[in-house]
Amino acid sequence: MIKLSAPGKILWIGSYSVVFGGISHVIAVNKRVRCNAKEINEKSVIFHTPYGNYINNGNELINSVLDTFKERLEVPLGYEIELHNDKEFMLDGKKTGLGSSSAATVALTACLYYILKGRLDLMEIHKLAQIANYKRQRSIGSGFDIAAAVFGSIIYRRFTDLERMDFKYEILKIDKKYEMILGFTGRSSETVSLVKKFVERSNSEDFKELLKLIDEENNIAIELIKMNKYDEAVEHIKLGRIYLNYLAERIVGVDLVSREEEEMIRIAEEEGALIALSPGAGGGDSIFALGENLDKVRDVWSKMGIKVINVKEDDGLRIDT
Repeated sequence: MIKLSAPGKILWIGSYSVVFGGISHVIAVNKRVRCNAKEINEKSVIFHTPYGNYINNGNELINSVLDTFKERLEVPLGYEIELHNDKEFMLDGKKTGLGSSSAATVALTACLYYILKGRLDLMEIHKLAQIANYKRQRSIGSGFDIAAAVFGSIIYRRFTDLERMDFKYEILKIDKKYEMILGFTGRSSETVSLVKKFVERSNSEDFKELLKLIDEENNIAIELIKMNKYDEAVEHIKLGRIYLNYLAERIVGVDLVSREEEEMIRIAEEEGALIALSPGAGGGDSIFALGENLDKVRDVWSKMGIKVINVKEDDGLRIDT
């Protein structure tokens, strides 16, 4: 039996700007997608997933991985493969924004690669998973979530060429004294369609100028985090978010944060969170809060009817026992 798993993620620095080459910081969290494989006496590959069972093909995600292996390596036959997610990836029938699709893409890619090679090569698995993800998303996105599912918590700049995979990454973990929670809003949003709206306006000079300002603030924030100066870093993260929300509203024509979410952010920071924000390049699923003691935030959000998801920082792709 082969057992592998890949983590979910929280993109708290670089939302949307990462798509256009901006710097980002992604936190890998302890909600994982798990892939188990065992040999069977059949010339086929069988998949069991929360969304259905398949033989020799699957849903769009599985097929994107299979197509990539057909092109680059081969698809191993004679295996029964199970993909399942930790329950926190979904609440009330809606995704919580933790990146289940990307984690599943990495977990399945790693599983097939391990069957063929008998080892894990993170760089090779990362490239194969990025190619599969790019197929599924029809060339939209930055791949930050794939990279975090492979390497863990990282500073990340996207690739400019899918074949050369000239991305930049550096491991950077959060100080262990900080707690992290997500408040699930239930306001789902379609990541790909939102990113498309940003792409459509990305050639305007105002867009480019604001993107430059956002990236400057995010760069400063990350350098301060490296020095463990979180109090100073969050001021630059917040300023970058002000620029991002202005860009989204005035140039792209979308609202990234609802009034309810603005209230959740305000309350979280009043009740002890160092920072609260809408994470990711999809937005709208959850509000992320980070602080030394978030008990009051948990309590207030729960009283508001918000479902609280406790998360901890975790490793990247790994073999499970």
